[in-house]
Formats: sequence, structure tokens, C-alpha cells
Amino acid sequence: MKVVMTIIGVIVVLLMFGLLLGGITQAQTDERTDSFGAVVTGGGVTTANVVLVADLYQNSNLNVTSITSDLGTDVPIVGTYTANTHTLQVNGLTAAQTRTLTVIYQYDVLTGDKAPVGTFLGFLPLLIVIAVVVIVIAALVMAFKNNR
Repeated sequence: MKVVMTIIGVIVVLLMFGLLLGGITQAQTDERTDSFGAVVTGGGVTTANVVLVADLYQNSNLNVTSITSDLGTDVPIVGTYTANTHTLQVNGLTAAQTRTLTVIYQYDVLTGDKAPVGTFLGFLPLLIVIAVVVIVIAALVMAFKNNR
């Protein structure tokens, strides 16, 4: 019976793992909105660079939540991100136009004295996976031990 309860517990932990990862990301990040007025593209140019105020979380352009433009013909999408200059390339802009771009993105709030907390939260999923594996192995050992 203990083995069955252990297996059920492991299944519950695995089902809740996605929520845990989402919670960890929420604890490590905050959302920021930067607006860039008078972003100009030249003739035949459909990209523009903007310099973000804060670093993108994990220096990944996947952490850009949205990009909007006040120009109706623009379809702004995320391009490349250069971490050392905080420069984000925005693609999908209409050539030879001026617009205001608004970028919403996630940035790391656990910096400075709080950085060790971020490191711990980064290792937490690994620690949980290791604990689950150890619990499953212990349950299997107990099951085989009780069958003798």
C-alpha cells in the first residue's frame, strides 16, 4: 500500500511540475514596457533596432511578450537580440515610414544581493527531479523487499 501511495504522490508531483516552473519564472521576472517614438525605416528597409532599458530575461528574445506599432501596415515581430548592448531587432515593419513601437518583455528582478535566490530557483526543478527519482527507486526497493 505504501508503494501505491508513493507512486500516486510521484504522479501528482509530475502533474504539478508545469505549475512549479511557471511559478519559478514569475518569481524571477517582472514585465516591463518600453516605448520608442520616431522609429524610422528607410526605403526598402523593413527592420529597425531598439535599445531596451533592461536586459531580457536569460538574454532570450523568447521573453519578449509583445511588440506593437502605431502604424497599421506594420506587422512587428521579434528579431535578434544583442545582450551586451540591449539591442532588439524588430522585423516586419513597413519600409520608408515613421512609427512608435511598444515592446513588452520579461526582465530578471533577482539581481545584486538577490542573485543567489535566482540561482537556487534555477536549480530547484533539477532538485525536484532528483528527489522524484530517488523516491521511485526507494519505492521499488521496498516493494521487492516486502515480496521476499
